[in-house]
Formats: sequence, C-alpha cells, structure tokens
Amino acid sequence: MILSELSQKAEFIADRHRCLQAHWHTYCNTLVQAITLSRQKLHHSLGCEPQNGLCFFLFEHFAIRVEQAEGFNCRTINYLIARRDGRDETLLATAQLDTQGRLDGAVDIRDREKVLAHYLDHIGAVYDGLYDAVQHDAPLRISDILAARDASSH
Repeated sequence: MILSELSQKAEFIADRHRCLQAHWHTYCNTLVQAITLSRQKLHHSLGCEPQNGLCFFLFEHFAIRVEQAEGFNCRTINYLIARRDGRDETLLATAQLDTQGRLDGAVDIRDREKVLAHYLDHIGAVYDGLYDAVQHDAPLRISDILAARDASSH
C-alpha cells in the first residue's frame, strides 16, 4: 500500500470517527437537557461519569447508564440498569445511532421531545416494575424488572 492510499484511508476513518463522536455528544447533551428541562417529574438525578457515558439515578435507588457499546466505530447505545452502588448491572435495552444522527433510523438526536420519548420507551420497564412493586407494597429487584420486561415482549 502506498503512502497516499494509507493517508486517504486514515483521513476517511478519522472523519467518520469524528462524526460518530459528535453525534454521540449531541445525543448525550440532548438527553440531559430533555430530562433536566422536562416539566414532567421523572425523578432522575444526574450522576457524573463523563468518561463512561451518562448515569442517571432513578428514585435514588437504581442507576440507569447510557453508554456506547465497546468497539471502534460501534454505533450501538446500551441502556443499562444497576443498583445505585453499581452492583447487578444488566443490559436493559439497546439503540442504534446512524450516520445521519438518528436513533434507530427514526429519531433526530437534536429533537429533545423525541429523544426523551425514545429513552423513556427503552427504560419503561423500570417504571412499570417500580409502579407495580409500590402498588402491591412489594420489594423490587433488577431481576424482577427484567423478568417483567421479557414477559411483556413475548
């Protein structure tokens, strides 16, 4: 391979990587703004983990993490749930961030309302589980949330 070909390939890779990172940062900013500026009471508090993506604490008990999946040029966004102390971390849902700046091919990452709706749709099983547990005066574990999510998807 000659130097000019290598240089062209390297420039193409760098451009695409910058674009992906710009989309990821835009998505994160839009989601944080959507949650913090929402008139709806979502009971999310923002945790600080900029090196790992976003972390929100839900009712000061569960941690909801939003992060890019591993791998160079990976366009998968993982939504994870864990206990506040980080134990029992489990994948809750995934989404895809395309080259046009859309989530799952449909949601513009700059549209706060749609980004928030998309996020809440992906973590809705957590609210459903919490609501059922409180309504029935029962404790709730992450495994219960996942079991209910899996049962409702069949």
